[in-house]
Amino acid sequence: MISGSVLRGDGAVVSGATVMVIDPAGSQVGRTVSDDHGRFSTDVTATGSLVLVVSAPHHEPRAVPVTLGASPAEVEVILGSMAVLSGRVRTSATGEPVVQATVAIADRAGQVVATTSTGADGSWDVGGLVDGVHTVIITAAGCDPIAETIDVAGDNGQVLNLEVHTVADLSGVVVDSGQGTDARPVVQSQVVLLDAAGQIVSSTTTDQNGRYLFPNLGDGDHTVIANGYAPVAETIAVAAGRVATHDFVLGAVD
Repeated sequence: MISGSVLRGDGAVVSGATVMVIDPAGSQVGRTVSDDHGRFSTDVTATGSLVLVVSAPHHEPRAVPVTLGASPAEVEVILGSMAVLSGRVRTSATGEPVVQATVAIADRAGQVVATTSTGADGSWDVGGLVDGVHTVIITAAGCDPIAETIDVAGDNGQVLNLEVHTVADLSGVVVDSGQGTDARPVVQSQVVLLDAAGQIVSSTTTDQNGRYLFPNLGDGDHTVIANGYAPVAETIAVAAGRVATHDFVLGAVD
């Protein structure tokens, strides 16, 4: 007979834990369930080197080697709790829920141990996490990615609400002032982006199709200056989380 107790690391008893005894050939030679006091006892149909496998909801399973002879064995098994982590993802600008954001959970070693997505209200939850430090990584279309570290402990559940900064893309095409089908893209035209204070934020050049792109912009007014012929400047209101498009038509220098 093998008897014993199933406890958590803080000394609390674990009731309803499944206790299995496995022989060297991998056969089950005993099975029972811990009672309300965390105690268990099972008759075993083998002796010698055995393995005691204990599992319980919201706890990390554990295998313990046991050597059983003619006398009963007494074993104390300590299970680590497995926590439930949940939260909600919203935008920092408006507080709107972020739908279908990817939530990845990485352990202390940097291994991703769970992945899920936010629902219609921006909520998410992940269960079965082992106690310890975890990193929560949020990625979503139109938003800057964020990462937050949290020390996960206990089986009562923890909540981590996060806010992401929305971004926008500004793109367009620069063409010359030809009429109708004679309008041609302006290749390698320099396009400069200014913020609301008039500071240069970024610059780029048009591709072979005359297209330019400024990705990952914050919301607000931006001024775009396109060069190549006579320079043209336009002020464009960029809304976070949206794709803005503005095309330029350049004329010849007088």
